[in-house]
Amino acid sequence: MKAMTLAVGLVIITGCIVANLTLVKRPPPVQKAGPEPVVSRQAPIEPPVTAPVRETPPEADAIPSPDRASSGEPAKPDRETSVKKQEAATPPKPAKKPRELQDPLAREAMALVGADPEAEAYWLEAIYDSSLPDAEREDLIEDLNEEGLSDHKRPSPEDLPLIMNRIAIIEEIVPHADDFMLPHLREAYKDLLNLAEITQGGGRPVK
Repeated sequence: MKAMTLAVGLVIITGCIVANLTLVKRPPPVQKAGPEPVVSRQAPIEPPVTAPVRETPPEADAIPSPDRASSGEPAKPDRETSVKKQEAATPPKPAKKPRELQDPLAREAMALVGADPEAEAYWLEAIYDSSLPDAEREDLIEDLNEEGLSDHKRPSPEDLPLIMNRIAIIEEIVPHADDFMLPHLREAYKDLLNLAEITQGGGRPVK
């Protein structure tokens, strides 16, 4: 029994020795190298280049002093002064002359239409006269609402009889008027009717 126990112990001891020898002879494990450090390829950031600040402006930028004129240097011409001199050198445009009338007496007779039969007859001949300029004939008809009244914009009640006489004259002329006279007679008729209403406190304001 003791011999058997001794044999078992020898076997165990022998196994331990063999195991230790195996561990001693095994080469140490190769350690894996860690990851290589990543080298950044980004270019180094250079500090921004700033323009040097001028502490004092150069003499060329300096504003000329008021006494430069006294030093004998020629002063630069002022734009506004140059424009004024140019305007002064340009002669003013002549005033527009009033239109010369071919029959000025017809204009004077128009102011008495509705009050003086002789003036009315002279005026009638003029507006039928096709040899007169069209503009002159037009004014002789359409200005019946202006000439001969106390106020062509706000006539007084005393102007009403004259206005009504002119309205009646136009009504007599229209059937015998030519094509040129008709639109101007209608315009004068309309304006005279409005003036008649104004004398009575109505009508439209005349511009």
